[in-house]
Amino acid sequence: MPVLAPDWTHTASRRTTPYRWLTTEPGRLYDHDTAARLAAAFPHEDFVRLDASGAGRDKTYRNYSRPLLGPGQQIPPGLPAPWHELVTDLAGEPYRRQVAALLDQPLAGAVEIRLVRHADTDWLGPHTDRADKLFSHVLYFNPGWQQEWGGCLEILDGNDPGAVHARVVPLLGASTLLARSDHSWHQVGAVTAGQGRERRSLVVHGLG
Repeated sequence: MPVLAPDWTHTASRRTTPYRWLTTEPGRLYDHDTAARLAAAFPHEDFVRLDASGAGRDKTYRNYSRPLLGPGQQIPPGLPAPWHELVTDLAGEPYRRQVAALLDQPLAGAVEIRLVRHADTDWLGPHTDRADKLFSHVLYFNPGWQQEWGGCLEILDGNDPGAVHARVVPLLGASTLLARSDHSWHQVGAVTAGQGRERRSLVVHGLG
């Protein structure tokens, strides 16, 4: 059964400053009941702890990551049914055509999909995505998330963590879509320490 709303691209809020990016509000990409099912069934197994916090790196981050799908790969067995349906939609050509039309880009030949969890004090530093990525689409699974808890996606005016143009709170059911360019700088602010909260997301990269 399809998960994505057929008209989700028509309800997206588009921005062109400082580069092309857009957001979908909760209930637009898929309905609220679907979002709740996905959040309740968010996988917890097979994550790998990643820590690229050393000095001198082009991109710094700390999180838990689990790849779900890459070019030529099959959806992992045992994935909860709502998640299998979502990944099936995101891997399909209709979704890639929707994104290509929305961002005025060539059609992505394939996608990479992974789950990410940011625990206390985890973050993602300022960066632009690799040149082989056409777009990044981040879907959020955090009921009741508040901005003061950290973990917001921050759209940057340049390679400066303080040059925040906009913040996106990672609310359950919301998403952010970024068109990759040499100046599509963004970061994820650190999750507030000591609260035991975890920021959960799914990331789709469209590959050229």
